[in-house]
Amino acid sequence: MRAVKNIVALVLVFGSCLIYTSLRAEDPNTKTEKAKLRVGTFDSRAIAIAYVGTDDFKQALKKMKEEQKKAKAAGDEKTVKELGAKGQAQQQLLHTQGFSTASVGEYLERVKDKIPAVAKEVGVDVIVSKWDMVYQSPDAEFVDVTDQLVKLFKPDEKTLKIGEDLRKIPPISLEEARNIKD
Repeated sequence: MRAVKNIVALVLVFGSCLIYTSLRAEDPNTKTEKAKLRVGTFDSRAIAIAYVGTDDFKQALKKMKEEQKKAKAAGDEKTVKELGAKGQAQQQLLHTQGFSTASVGEYLERVKDKIPAVAKEVGVDVIVSKWDMVYQSPDAEFVDVTDQLVKLFKPDEKTLKIGEDLRKIPPISLEEARNIKD
């Protein structure tokens, strides 16, 4: 009988220890080491400038100008106007991206397969535009990855310099960028 009492007592003590340990582990006041989030940020203006320097962009622009020239030669005023409006809209978009804070997601989409390698190289968990952050926890570490992303577009030295210079000044408002006239 005494052996049974000892076993019951041992089970109760052991069970109490397990309960206490599990409750303590779930206690939000228990201090634990918090994992530090590393966030890669980029200046979207530099990405826009880098994209405009790519052969893809230059070829698309050349093609649109050729189409407009052919339409003009054929007397197709409707197509001439449509292509002119498309060109103006594209220029306005580039102003908002290159001088303000508009998204450059469509350009990054072109190099998306290379972005995980950039994240791994720099050691970041996520990459976001520096203009899209509305809160920054003091527990997160921020790393500028603009240069690494720009290099994915294989810019020439002139384009790199423009992007670097642009990053030294604050962006203009989206409204101001939309009102730039060429």
